[in-house]
Amino acid sequence: MKTRKLFVKIHLYLSLFLGIIIGLVGITGSIIVFDEALDKIINPDILVASSKGEHKSVSQILEIAKKVYPEKTPAIIHPPKDDNGVFIVWFKVPKDGSEIDKAKCCSSFNWYQVMIDPASGKVLGKRNQSEYGFDRRHVIKTMHGIHSYLLMGSTGRNIVGIAGILWLIITITGIYLWWPKNGKFKMALSIKKDANPIRFNFDLHRVSGLYSAVIILVVAFTGVYIVYPQYIKPAVKIFSPIEETSKNITSRIADNNTISIEKALFVANTVFPKAELMAIGLPIDKKDTYRIYKRQKGEVRKSKGKSVVWIDQYSADIIKIKDPNNMSAGETFVNWQFPLHTGEAFGIFGRLLVFFSGIATAALVVTGTIIWYRKKRVKYLKP
Repeated sequence: MKTRKLFVKIHLYLSLFLGIIIGLVGITGSIIVFDEALDKIINPDILVASSKGEHKSVSQILEIAKKVYPEKTPAIIHPPKDDNGVFIVWFKVPKDGSEIDKAKCCSSFNWYQVMIDPASGKVLGKRNQSEYGFDRRHVIKTMHGIHSYLLMGSTGRNIVGIAGILWLIITITGIYLWWPKNGKFKMALSIKKDANPIRFNFDLHRVSGLYSAVIILVVAFTGVYIVYPQYIKPAVKIFSPIEETSKNITSRIADNNTISIEKALFVANTVFPKAELMAIGLPIDKKDTYRIYKRQKGEVRKSKGKSVVWIDQYSADIIKIKDPNNMSAGETFVNWQFPLHTGEAFGIFGRLLVFFSGIATAALVVTGTIIWYRKKRVKYLKP
C-alpha cells in the first residue's frame, strides 16, 4: 500500500472513530479558555462585590466562611483578582467517608465554595463544585468536566488522553495529505471563489485544518501531558532534571499554638515581596503546612502563580520555596504545559488562538464527516 493511501485510511478511520469525542473536547475547550470571565458574567450575584472600602483580613473572611460550612474542612482561599472581585473559600470533604489525606488527588474530595464580599464580609453565595449541571451555577464546572474526562471519572480521562494522542496522528497525517504534490501552494492555501457547496466544504476542511494545525498540535500535546505526565516526565528527565514537589512536606508539631494566616502571608512576602497573591493553601491537619501561591511578573502561569512558599504552621519557618525563575530546563518545560494548553502563556492573543483552534477542531469533524458521507454515497449510487 502506498504511503498516501495508508495515510488517507489512518486519517479517515481515526477521525470517524474519534469525531464526537474530539468535537466535544474542542468546543468545551473553547468555552473554558475564558472560564473565570464567563462564570463572572453568568453569576454576578455571587462573584461580583457590591461594596467598597477596606478589605477585611483573611482570618476574618475564613471565620465567616466556616459558619457556612461548620462541618467541612477549609482548604484554600482565593483572594479577589480585581477591584470588584470576591474572596472564594474552598472546603473539601473526603469521598466515601475516607480520611482526609493531603497526599490524595483533588478528585478524592468533594469541593464546596463560599463567596464573600471583601469589604462588607457579606456571604454572597455558596455552591457545590463537585456537582454537574447546565444551570448557571454549575455550567462552567460541567464544561470543565466534559473537556477533561467526559464526566466519566478516570475512565473518561484515559479516553480523552488516548484521543489526544490519536488526534496528534490525525493532524500530522492531515498535513501530509494537504501538501500539494504539484507545488500549487497558493491554491492549497485558499478557498476557491464561487465554489459549489461540495468544493467549498472540501476547501474549508483543508484550509481550516492547515491554518490551525500548529495550534492544534500544541494543544493536543499539552493535553496529553496533562493527562499522562507520569509517562512524559521520565523522557524529559533524560535531558534535564525535574524536582518533584514532595507531598510529604510537613510542619514540626510543637504545640497547639499555630500562626495566623496573616503571619504566613508576611513570611511569604519576605520571599516574594513584589509578587501577586493568588491563593492560600490552609493546613488541613496537625502535620500540614501553609502553602502561599504567588505570581511574579513575567510568569507564564497567569491564572495561578507557580511561586510557592511552604511555611510551618507552628514556627512560621520556611520549609520549601518554589521559584519559576530558578527552574531547570526540564522544570521550565513542565511549567509551560498548562499555560500553553489554555493559551494564557501569551495573554489574550494566546487564549484567542486556543479558542479558535477548538472551534476549528469541531469544524474539521463536521466538514470531514460530510466529505466521507458524500464519497460513500456516490460510491453506493454508482452503478
